[in-house]
Amino acid sequence: KQWYQRTVREQSHLCLGSSLFCLAINYKQMSLYHALPFFFFILGPRYNSLSGIRELIKVGVTVIVTFGLCWFPFVPTGQEVLTRMFPFNRGLFEDKVANLWCTVSVLVKVRDLFSRAVLVKCALFLTLVSVLPSQLLLFRESSHYKFLLALTNSALGFFLCSFHVHEKTILIPLTTIVLFYSDKERHAGKEGVVAALPAVWFTTIATFSMWPLLLKDGLCVPYLAGMGLYLTICYILLKDQLRNKLVLLFVFSVIGCVVLHVLEVLVSPPVRYPHIYPTLNALYSAGHFSLFFCYFNYRQIVD
Repeated sequence: KQWYQRTVREQSHLCLGSSLFCLAINYKQMSLYHALPFFFFILGPRYNSLSGIRELIKVGVTVIVTFGLCWFPFVPTGQEVLTRMFPFNRGLFEDKVANLWCTVSVLVKVRDLFSRAVLVKCALFLTLVSVLPSQLLLFRESSHYKFLLALTNSALGFFLCSFHVHEKTILIPLTTIVLFYSDKERHAGKEGVVAALPAVWFTTIATFSMWPLLLKDGLCVPYLAGMGLYLTICYILLKDQLRNKLVLLFVFSVIGCVVLHVLEVLVSPPVRYPHIYPTLNALYSAGHFSLFFCYFNYRQIVD
């Protein structure tokens, strides 16, 4: 009886969670960044047993019903809603966003060389190639720990490779990275500060990457105040670890951010390149995000 009650409770939680995630997707399509990890996390432990298949059927019905209820009022204008959710007409990227396409376009003007339809297919292909390896690892070994890493790798892969990414979507992988390093048992003690440094580092670069957007929105003072306070706390926590190579790399990375800010204030951009500083910001941040993407995929393989 206890086993039956536990099974029913777990199944109800699984269906409820699936329904809530469907609602999240319909509320903001950027939740699709996490769709593959949820799919493989649910599928992995259940595909090879009869009871598991029953659970998958219940989840499938839950997903269909939830999407049906959300989309039923919009059936007459479904095409218009889809166009707004997936703005392919707005181009490969809009502003200087720190992803693959903006970085490559500095040297090769891909938007001029290829049609929009071709770029959509290329973006889809590269996104799937970048995220599927981590999702297949999750399918083979489902756990809370691996799930958070798969969420991070999927979101970073989508940010770096997908079509028409907005600067603020870097906050999606940032959320799961912070959750991953909030594990007190795994990152405890004095060394835990250094062990959690990737989360601190990623937060710094993610905020820095949004500087052009924040500047355009008139949020210069809150940005400087927030970053100043944040980095001061980082210094207090890490000042005894400055001989650590990883900490030194973090320090040099922050110095690079400061140098770019100082240059932007003191040196006017050339007339020929009026957007050089947002471009440098995007290139500097994209390099960091690419390295973080490789690092977290490596962690999912070896941990």
